[in-house]
Amino acid sequence: MYPVLVRLGPVAIATHDAFTVAAILVGLALYYAELRRRGWLDSRIVWISLAAVFGAGLGARLITLWERPEVIAAAASMPLSMAIEHSGKSIIGAIAGGYVAITLAKRAFGYTRSTGDAYALAIPVATIVGRIGCFLTELPLGTPTNLPWGMRVTPGAAAAFPVCPGCGGPMHPSMLYEIGFNIVAALVIVRWRHRVPVAGETLKLYLLAAGIFRFLVEYVRANPPQALGLSAPQWVLIPLVTLVAIHVVRQLLSGAWRVPLPPPAHVVALEVRP
Repeated sequence: MYPVLVRLGPVAIATHDAFTVAAILVGLALYYAELRRRGWLDSRIVWISLAAVFGAGLGARLITLWERPEVIAAAASMPLSMAIEHSGKSIIGAIAGGYVAITLAKRAFGYTRSTGDAYALAIPVATIVGRIGCFLTELPLGTPTNLPWGMRVTPGAAAAFPVCPGCGGPMHPSMLYEIGFNIVAALVIVRWRHRVPVAGETLKLYLLAAGIFRFLVEYVRANPPQALGLSAPQWVLIPLVTLVAIHVVRQLLSGAWRVPLPPPAHVVALEVRP
């Protein structure tokens, strides 16, 4: 494990924090590059982007707060910075919070253009960077496994965590599973996003696939079950994935994604004949 990325004299830069900042910067760079490519850059989109960053940060903290009742109980007696730090972090919450913030900011500015496709590549790439930081710093890596790619950690690394179930043997490298999924997703988006005929739907398709994958990978992530054998992220994902799935099904049934057939060859010939 590598909890500290680099030390600069008395200052230690935490690996997880460094990769989190890098993920945000990489995501924003890809997002703005796509906005520039499409000719969508203006002052309103800058403010909307700032709202997205704020909403993502807030969502990442709030969506896991219910798992930590001790933080809620002690919030009035602890500094705000400490309450925020101990409230947890969640990529699921970051995406949900960012989405809500973008929607509200667009309404406030009267911005009607769908910009979801500009995020479609930025989110999986940023997730890859962020998950690298998780893999280097967080334990347990996943649930115990006898599969040949199960990974072990040293007793010293496991001892740094007060609770580390499964750290005495090989574990599923669940963070690597998520990295692999997002690498494939990014390649698919680059190669085939132009085939999605409706603006903003590329992002929704990614969110649907990512939500389903994350729900399944939770079974090997070693997060404790909260109710009915499901972990907290799974309970959060159920309504979110359901809403996106309903939207996708409605689009399919309404024919919104149906690409018009090209006109017959003889019609084209008549149109170009002088």
